[in-house]
Amino acid sequence: MELEWMKRVNIVKGLANAISYMHHECCPAIVHRDVSSKNVLLDDEYEAHISDFGSATTLDTKSSNWAPFAGTFGCSVPELAYTMEIKEKIDIYSFGVITLEVIAGKHPGDLISSLFHHHYRLLM
Repeated sequence: MELEWMKRVNIVKGLANAISYMHHECCPAIVHRDVSSKNVLLDDEYEAHISDFGSATTLDTKSSNWAPFAGTFGCSVPELAYTMEIKEKIDIYSFGVITLEVIAGKHPGDLISSLFHHHYRLLM
């Protein structure tokens, strides 16, 4: 299904508002840790709602926030594999990936893969 541009913008804005709410309005702040297109639900008016808080955690401002990896490969911030430190930027990186997916209509990994295969065929 092809989405109109304003519906795409509305989805991205709704997702941004939801993440902002979790990070700035909740006390303690909530980090979802698995913001991906499979965890974004759309209602009848294409308003975005984040779902599946199974791997979410709250940030403790008095201590370090470390946890094992949780998330969707391709949507998770790459340095999480090395640091395992939980910060809001985990969700922000995922937001960027989803934004690209909503705008392009494909997951960025799929776009990179198709470009690679296209150029590979040209070289052969």
